[in-house]
Amino acid sequence: MNIFKLKLAGLTCEACVKLVTKRLKSIAGVENVSINLSTGQTEITAFRPINPEEVTASLTNSPYSIIN
Repeated sequence: MNIFKLKLAGLTCEACVKLVTKRLKSIAGVENVSINLSTGQTEITAFRPINPEEVTASLTNSPYSIIN
């Protein structure tokens, strides 16, 4: 199991969290996504290593982005 941690910007409500979770789960190999709305801290659990480019691609055309 691989765990990828990052911080996201643009999350303002639970609907944002739900949408981002859905998009991140569409990445091949992702099993679970955990997002803290107040901090933007995000943890992706996957069967394989996930790279930042895959996360960025899944968030294309949305107001959300990686901070770190």
